[in-house]
Amino acid sequence: MITAADLQGHWRRDWIRAPDFEDTTTRVHWLQAGALFADLRVPADLPALQGGCLADLDAAVLQSLLRIEGFAGEITVTDSQCTWHRAINWQGALARPDVGAMWRDGDVLIEDGVHADYREAWLPQPTAPLRGHRIAWGDMTGVLVENDDRFLLAIGPAPMDRSLRDTFTSFYALGTWDGAQGIAELATDPFAMGTAVLDRAQGRFIWHAPLFTGGIETRPLMKVC
Repeated sequence: MITAADLQGHWRRDWIRAPDFEDTTTRVHWLQAGALFADLRVPADLPALQGGCLADLDAAVLQSLLRIEGFAGEITVTDSQCTWHRAINWQGALARPDVGAMWRDGDVLIEDGVHADYREAWLPQPTAPLRGHRIAWGDMTGVLVENDDRFLLAIGPAPMDRSLRDTFTSFYALGTWDGAQGIAELATDPFAMGTAVLDRAQGRFIWHAPLFTGGIETRPLMKVC
């Protein structure tokens, strides 16, 4: 029997298999802290970037970046079935609930799709206990999962139909802390990778939001109870 307690921590996907499909190269990370989770999935074969910001990219490259996936919210677990309730989702509203039947194969966590035909294998990553925070800035909401070493930031509007440009107002980044600065390793905006996207001080977090047209806007994040 799998419970929510068994899903805590940092998980990296090893592979996904479905009829006529298998992927072992997409970089997929799921961080779980209590009921809160954040998930980021970045393909390994994204196109080469030209320019200095998203506005410099042509429509075909921007469409390719939409192969990235990111989502965050809360889980519930019943009878070893985990439901990911997505409060925000990079690709907009889901067509069906996100539910997986969870079981273990040794140290590997296996997820079998309940409403879709797939199987994923998840590998536990060494990490100190994680803290989860509901966060907000303006009309955007999200989840920050972090500890003293690592973070996954997920923030955006609630799932809805929206324009291509509006999609990129959402932001997801996985990274590590360098002192008070959070450096992105993976992000939905590839230009943000390798840059400081967060600051932390006395339990507060400041998001350095990359803008579609270039530049950075400093946005203090509010913790939401």
